[in-house]
Amino acid sequence: NVHCCYVSIVDGRCYWYDWADYQSDMIFDGIQSNTPMGLLLDLEEGMLSIYQNGQRLATLKNRLSGEYCWFAAIRGRTSKIAIKRGLAPEEQQG
Repeated sequence: NVHCCYVSIVDGRCYWYDWADYQSDMIFDGIQSNTPMGLLLDLEEGMLSIYQNGQRLATLKNRLSGEYCWFAAIRGRTSKIAIKRGLAPEEQQG
């Protein structure tokens, strides 16, 4: 069971928690600092993916099920956060 996923752009890892313990099973490269990024939670496929510049960088977690909610946290930087409902960049019509 996965209860929480945490993405760290500092060390390029995705951590997941099950309230008893945490794991880091995904390391991803290619994050550009000071460039907007997106997280997509696909409820039909049960996948959490990370995007930047319209490109999927990685699937962070799959086989997710149940109810989920979003949270965002910034540490040590002044930034903006927006949580939006929408489609993956490749599914949007241009």
